[in-house]
Amino acid sequence: MDYTLIILAGGRGKRVGGADKGLLEVDGKPLIAHLLDHLAPSPARIVISANRNQATYRHWADQVVSDERDGFQGPMAGLEAALDASQGLCLCLPCDLVQPPASLPGDLLNKAGPDHVCVAQDPIRRQPLCLALHAEKWRESLRTYLDNGGRSAYGWLDQLPIHPVAVATPLQNLNHSLHGKDS
Repeated sequence: MDYTLIILAGGRGKRVGGADKGLLEVDGKPLIAHLLDHLAPSPARIVISANRNQATYRHWADQVVSDERDGFQGPMAGLEAALDASQGLCLCLPCDLVQPPASLPGDLLNKAGPDHVCVAQDPIRRQPLCLALHAEKWRESLRTYLDNGGRSAYGWLDQLPIHPVAVATPLQNLNHSLHGKDS
């Protein structure tokens, strides 16, 4: 399948003592490596949004981008930078997704269309950073949302035509695993 994988790894890591979550090791390997090792179908291109440790992230990416906005404005700013560097169908995942279901990438990608954004919906909640979309179609919408002061992934998605994609088990990120709460 011809798609670009966008990995969001640009956060401050406040809930993990300021560490770069994508580079935190689990079983002797960085989280980002675990995510990429279990990803199928394989992407044609990988774009990682990272605001620090760019040289390290280049090991796993075709391109590493930093936020175009100052001050760590959240994952939507990272998605904006990544969409600006991408074309066509994109799959977006957070770097700290712990053990995503094997079917998740294919399910999102197979249901993606240019007229809507596919978003993972687990039994507990919508997962706004696990999505598939066409870069060109949604780039300006996201830029306008951020220009108008928006920061929330939920807030942006609430303005768009969404196609939920059911995930059988709750998705957990590193924040949830360490602290028992959502990111």
